[in-house]
Amino acid sequence: MKCAIGLCLLCCFAVSEVEAGCTAAAVASPAGYGTISSTLVRTVAQNTSSTSAGLTCTPGGIALFSTAYFKATITSAQSGMLGPTGDVIAYSISAGTNGTHPITRGTAFDFASNGLLGTTAPSIIPLYFTTSINNVAAGIYTETLSVRWDWYYCTGLGALGVCLGSDSGVNKVSTLTVTMTVANDCTISAPVITFGNAPVISGFTPVSQTISVACTKGSAYTVGLSDGLHPVSVGGRRQMIFGTNFLAYDIFQSAGTTRWGNVGSARRASSTAEVNPGNGLGTGSQIFNYNAKIYTDQATPPAGAYTDSVVLDVGF
Repeated sequence: MKCAIGLCLLCCFAVSEVEAGCTAAAVASPAGYGTISSTLVRTVAQNTSSTSAGLTCTPGGIALFSTAYFKATITSAQSGMLGPTGDVIAYSISAGTNGTHPITRGTAFDFASNGLLGTTAPSIIPLYFTTSINNVAAGIYTETLSVRWDWYYCTGLGALGVCLGSDSGVNKVSTLTVTMTVANDCTISAPVITFGNAPVISGFTPVSQTISVACTKGSAYTVGLSDGLHPVSVGGRRQMIFGTNFLAYDIFQSAGTTRWGNVGSARRASSTAEVNPGNGLGTGSQIFNYNAKIYTDQATPPAGAYTDSVVLDVGF
């Protein structure tokens, strides 16, 4: 190179180029809530997430260049996770944790303009899901979401900020399944049985009370009462104890004389409840009446505070 007069100048512009590209595909792993009791589903919002919403990019490019966008439009033939009895678990979708950056179904959401991607093309994009309060039957609930992706971004910039290359996609669809298993559950209210005080066996009066059970919507169940800690025999008289002394008593179904036990026909079916008989209601209680009495065909034991412990169980 020769310069005849003056200063010879040589100038070049640096160039930044990155091989990059994005693809949309079905998400292999579902966004799974796992197994949740119906009581929790009915009373507390549940959260889960998917590490991928179906778009995978080779890291690189300039994702926040002025014209860059990564848009997801989520749709489904359902309005939420559908269960075996037709119940639906509704939930919201967001691009950020704790419900931040909510996504509306059927409306394109741009992850780039919402500041969720940093400065380069994302390798994966997560989604977050939060249920509303739902009173539903037990079973497996699922929904398959269709995620339409549209994107554009620069894959390389010149020193003056000129876009040297780009990657784009239009109407590329991925699918993502959201699933939850709802387990049968109950809340139970059972008061203490107190016979009071009496100087002789004949002085004790029967006690009539109720047990309140609220079980999963649509569930058929039975309620059993154990034989206590000191039964005369299996399925025989229950006994309270004080020291080495015993006081025989029992618990009977409703106002009758049929013993309430925990095996076979001695259990009580949900269909026999005195209030709201039938399958579980989820949000409402079913009431079971009982009467308890101390047997009068026994000798009066020594004075003392006699106690026993009976286990109530619900079987589905």
